[in-house]
Amino acid sequence: MNSLAEKYGDKLNILAFPCNQFGHQTNENNEEFLNTLKYVRPGGGFEVANTVTVFEKCNVNGASSHPLFRWLRSEVMVPFDPDGERVDSKGNTCADIDVVVLPRGDFGNNTYVAWSPVTRSDIAWNFEKFLIDSSGKVAQRYHRYHLIDNISPDIDALL
Repeated sequence: MNSLAEKYGDKLNILAFPCNQFGHQTNENNEEFLNTLKYVRPGGGFEVANTVTVFEKCNVNGASSHPLFRWLRSEVMVPFDPDGERVDSKGNTCADIDVVVLPRGDFGNNTYVAWSPVTRSDIAWNFEKFLIDSSGKVAQRYHRYHLIDNISPDIDALL
């Protein structure tokens, strides 16, 4: 995120929306969120670039999802597979693009989903990304394993 902010400056608006629907990894309140990034995860003094807008926590899936995310998910129902291949880069036994929620050891290797209803268009996990063009149209949706820096060619094409 910071690398894109640095590369494109004011040519690109980056919006970040913390969410606690994925393994309850964002339990802190809005005031504590930036400190968690700085000191815990990723830690090491990390700070969000000053050109990135960080919003308050919101839900991105389920009946209580923020209207922005209901719209984003309706515009592009599933993430983009950049290579047109069904790659399993993480050894999950299914293609990256198909992974919605993985079993977690803490839940007896069962899948736990923190929202309802569950839909095909749900955001699978933290770090799914949406690229919106200058007219407000969703140009692309990227799965959580798609590297941030690999979005640059799509941004360049829109600029």
